[in-house]
Amino acid sequence: MSTVSSVSTGSAIDVSSLTKGSYTVSLAEAVTTKVQPYLDRADAVKTEINTNSTSIVAYGSMQSLLLSLQSAVANLSTEALSGSNSFNARTASLASLGSTAASSIMSVSVASGTSTGSHVVTVDQLATAEVDTSATQTVSSTTALGYTGSFVLGESGMTAQTITVTSTMSVTDIVAAINGYSNYTGVSASVVSVDSSHSVMILSGVDTDQTISMSDVSGNVLSSMGVLGSTATGTVAPSSTTTALGLSGSFTIAGGTSGTTATSFSVSVASTATLSQIVGAINSAATAAGVTNVFATINSSGELSITTTSGNALVLTDGTGDTVLSGLGVPTSGTTSAVNQIYSAKPAILSVDGVSGIQRSTNLVTDVVSGLTMNLTAADSSSPISLTIKPDTATVASAISSFVTAYNTWENFVAANEATTSSGTAASSAVLFGNQTLRDASLSVDGTLTGLIRDNSLAGLGISLNGNNMLTINSTTLSTQLSTNFSGALDVFGAVATTSSSSLQPYGSNYSTYSGTIDMKITTDSSGNVTGVYVPSTSSTTSTDFTVSGNVISGASGSVYSGMSFQYSGTGGTVTITSTQGVAAQLYQVTNNYGNSVTGSVQSLISSLQSENLTLSTQYNTDMDFANNYASYLLSWYSTIETQINTYGQTSAVMSELLTAQYGSTS
Repeated sequence: MSTVSSVSTGSAIDVSSLTKGSYTVSLAEAVTTKVQPYLDRADAVKTEINTNSTSIVAYGSMQSLLLSLQSAVANLSTEALSGSNSFNARTASLASLGSTAASSIMSVSVASGTSTGSHVVTVDQLATAEVDTSATQTVSSTTALGYTGSFVLGESGMTAQTITVTSTMSVTDIVAAINGYSNYTGVSASVVSVDSSHSVMILSGVDTDQTISMSDVSGNVLSSMGVLGSTATGTVAPSSTTTALGLSGSFTIAGGTSGTTATSFSVSVASTATLSQIVGAINSAATAAGVTNVFATINSSGELSITTTSGNALVLTDGTGDTVLSGLGVPTSGTTSAVNQIYSAKPAILSVDGVSGIQRSTNLVTDVVSGLTMNLTAADSSSPISLTIKPDTATVASAISSFVTAYNTWENFVAANEATTSSGTAASSAVLFGNQTLRDASLSVDGTLTGLIRDNSLAGLGISLNGNNMLTINSTTLSTQLSTNFSGALDVFGAVATTSSSSLQPYGSNYSTYSGTIDMKITTDSSGNVTGVYVPSTSSTTSTDFTVSGNVISGASGSVYSGMSFQYSGTGGTVTITSTQGVAAQLYQVTNNYGNSVTGSVQSLISSLQSENLTLSTQYNTDMDFANNYASYLLSWYSTIETQINTYGQTSAVMSELLTAQYGSTS
């Protein structure tokens, strides 16, 4: 792209037609003689700038394609410091060993790099949040209840707050007051309008496995609404009421006898006691204390239930250092129980691989099997779930497909820039025709692939080159190989380090670019700590190419072994280390060397041309400024000539004088 620079003559009159004798006064001739050389030089500079700009765009495309290829292979290599290694992707399959579908009991997600294998999980109980209701109020939800007083409310682990109630407040008003403190108490409230003259308040814990503590402070508001009562119910139901629970210690119960004073009595429990025996011990202790209106039972859910009919608040307290009541999930520390408890606060209970009684406070279980998140949605002790964690071959296949696409796109770019016309000259699309950097990058990329295809490493996975030097995938072969020889596929793409001794094992991934063998001698002290690393093993001095931290031996930064790391558990000896670089590991380095947006060789070319264009632009602007300034001067001068000619007439003497003043000659 080339343009012809020009200057404006404005509205000035060309006086070339004003002649006398042999004299001709021509503005066009003056511009051609004095200004055009600067314009010609500016045009040449502009052509060079345009050529550089075209090359910069082409280099930018080259860099972008190399980075796209690098991004694709980064997802297939442990060596890459970017991307997401698809070989670490995991998936999990679920199969029910009972009548309830696995999808009804749980869903799972698996973190990248999680150890593969199988587990059996049984969900015995879901975690639940406590939900309590008031008695049915015989007024609408917006009618004043006439209660005055205050109560304390809070979920375990949160900050209890005092709620104040006035006589003008309705159920809706009390619910709003409770919800105003929900962020602190962990308790939310709602109101259900049964009909125009009946309403119910519902209290719900925000968190599962966290009991709601509540008590009237004054006015007996909660008691009057039928929220609080005289029954304490546990949240732990033993699998058998006749099996020893292993809970030992004592606790006290207060709330028996009638009147304003509650009588307390103590109950002792041995570790061999069953739930049925604990119930018997409570009832016997009450009788012995002369308390006839406190009794214990096992409710329909198999939980311990303690009730008083005395009219006093039921207060339960574990003995100092004892956990009998808390072990059964019975509310203690002076709290009274909700009369209408829809759901009690319970933990999730599950067993994994034969380990039973695992409890978690939520149904989102993240810390039982490392890397595995289980979202529990139903409990069924009779339907264990077989859970298998395996490599996500679909993710790997997709990453390989993306790599093939990125490679073929790169090859199309190379081919376009090597194209010629029928006469053998560079095609118009071949902006980088004959460019050494493009040629070197192309040879490096192709050399990496062809070597692995030649030794059947890639071909064995169903990846091959066609006649146009484009990669193709046999999806059936690839799928089969990923399913039957996953580790082999990983070795084809990634960087792998192996050792001749089980005492020296790779410590994490191999991030080095080194390919070859290392002959290493390792020495230790009497405690087994590594004291020296010698490479080669016959060396008499410790190698500076490796560093030691405890029992971890790592390639030193800046050395050819940088990125390698091993853990040693032996007592000294000689070990041979072999490091191989797969196709993705090698291509990551190749594409980084050429395409890196900071240090790559293509970026160096782009930066150089951009710098050159800055210099050329300055030169172009200087030439154009000079040409325009000179043209302005000529316009002004010829305007003066025109004025003088019009004033004095077209005399030969005047013409000669003016021209001589300008050019030094009249001829």
